[in-house]
Amino acid sequence: MNILVCIKQVADTEARILFKSDKKSLEIENKYNMNFFDEFAVEEAIRIKSKIKDSQITVCTYGVKKAVEALRTAIAMGADRAFLLDNTGLDSDDPLITSKILANFAKQEGFDLMFCGRQAIDDENANIGAMIAELLGIPHVSAVLKFDIIDEKKVRVESEIEGGKETLEVQLPALFTTQKGINEPRVPLITGVMKAMKASITVVDPSTFEGLSKELIDMTASKISILTYETPKGRPAVKIVDGETPGEKVKSLINILKEEAKVL
Repeated sequence: MNILVCIKQVADTEARILFKSDKKSLEIENKYNMNFFDEFAVEEAIRIKSKIKDSQITVCTYGVKKAVEALRTAIAMGADRAFLLDNTGLDSDDPLITSKILANFAKQEGFDLMFCGRQAIDDENANIGAMIAELLGIPHVSAVLKFDIIDEKKVRVESEIEGGKETLEVQLPALFTTQKGINEPRVPLITGVMKAMKASITVVDPSTFEGLSKELIDMTASKISILTYETPKGRPAVKIVDGETPGEKVKSLINILKEEAKVL
C-alpha cells in the first residue's frame, strides 16, 4: 500500500512573533517544528505500515527549504521517502494554491491512502485536506479519531462531528485528516534520527507539474491578500470583590455592577 502524508512546518508555539513595519508580514523567531496535528498523521501511517506488508510511506510538504527539518522528523519516526515542494518565488498563503500543488504531487506519485493533519496551528484554516480530496475526486473524512483497516480497498473510521461521533466505511483511495486522540505519536529512536540525518530528500519545483505553470501558482494568482496584522484588544483587569462572607461579597458585587459597570 502506498501511503502519502502531507505535512507542514510551523513556528514553535513558544517562538517570538512580531509584526514587521508594514504590518502585512511577520518576523518569526527561528524555532520551527512539524505541525502538531501532522504528527498524528505520520504516526497513523507508520502503524498501518506495520500491519500491511510491502507498504511504503511518502511524506511531502510545500514550503521553504528549511522545511526539510520537518521532513527529517517524519523519516526519523519511520517514513520511507520525503519530498520538499519548494515554494521559492511562489510563496503564497492561499490554501487553494497549496492544495492544487499537493494534489498534483499526489497524482504524479500515486497513492492508495492519504493523510493530513486536521489543521495547521499557524493559520488554523483546516481546509487543505478537504480541498486536496475535492481536487483529486476522492472521498474525504475530517477529524478522524479511530482508523481500522478492513482490507486493502476499504477502511472503517470514527470521526468527530458536532455534538458527537460518527463511524463510516470508506472505499480507498481516500484522504483522512487526523485529530488528537487517534494515537500517541512516537518519539524517534536514535537510530531513526541517524537515518533521517543521512536521508536524501528530493526537492521538486511545483511549477514543473503538468498543468501547473508558475503563473497559476505564484502570488499573483492568489485570491487572498493580507491587508494588515493587528494585535487583539487587551483584556480588562481582573477585579477582586471584597467581603469577609459570601453575603458581603454579593453586596459588593451588586454595588460594582450598579456604580461602575452601570448594568443594573
